[in-house]
Amino acid sequence: MSEISRIDLNGVNSYLVKCMNNFILFDTGGHTAMDQQFTNRRELLLKELEAAGCTKNNLSLIVLTHGDNDHSCNAAYLREHFKTKIAMNDGDRELVENPTLEKWMESYQYDSLELQQMFLQYKDFITKVTCRMLDEFERFSPDVLLEDGFDLSPYGFDAEVIHVPGHTKGSIAILTKSGDLIAGDTFASTGKPSPSPNAGDFPQLADSINRLRNLTIETVYPGHGSPFSFTEII
Repeated sequence: MSEISRIDLNGVNSYLVKCMNNFILFDTGGHTAMDQQFTNRRELLLKELEAAGCTKNNLSLIVLTHGDNDHSCNAAYLREHFKTKIAMNDGDRELVENPTLEKWMESYQYDSLELQQMFLQYKDFITKVTCRMLDEFERFSPDVLLEDGFDLSPYGFDAEVIHVPGHTKGSIAILTKSGDLIAGDTFASTGKPSPSPNAGDFPQLADSINRLRNLTIETVYPGHGSPFSFTEII
């Protein structure tokens, strides 16, 4: 049995999965647009990985659920530090290989009037912070491309990749045989569990979630907030 551990990086999650004698890291943390303190969370993540016993000898793969900065910021550094590989869906390669302000802000669209108004109120600030993120971002190309149905068992994790576009074009979720879903930003749990409040394409996000409703899912591990039972959202 594989063990999924949440690493709470103060507003954004990474997940460390222990598979027998090795680990897989899902998402790498990074800055968020509304941080009070500008931080990539790298030191905090490294401290948590060390405490878990994760080293360059046993981290077999870094998987990115999508290419947004707050999930991919530390990927290039960690690949070099741990001598491992980065895996993600091809749909988000542009976000990490050749990111632009326009591309990064595509998912800054909101489905509620209240959030739309809040974004407009803080748009200048968010744009300024995003530009600073872009300046610091360490660009990279993925080593492994994860298509829909990709089997992670060769890496010791009995799970498969599900392509769930909507939040971003290349968003993925990872579903284990026991019904655990590492969901990235397809779902959020910062208050009541819900679909992502922001997305690049809301109709596409709805289609992806409808597909997930037809699968056997027990627990959702979101990119932001605490894990929750899938029954809370269906």
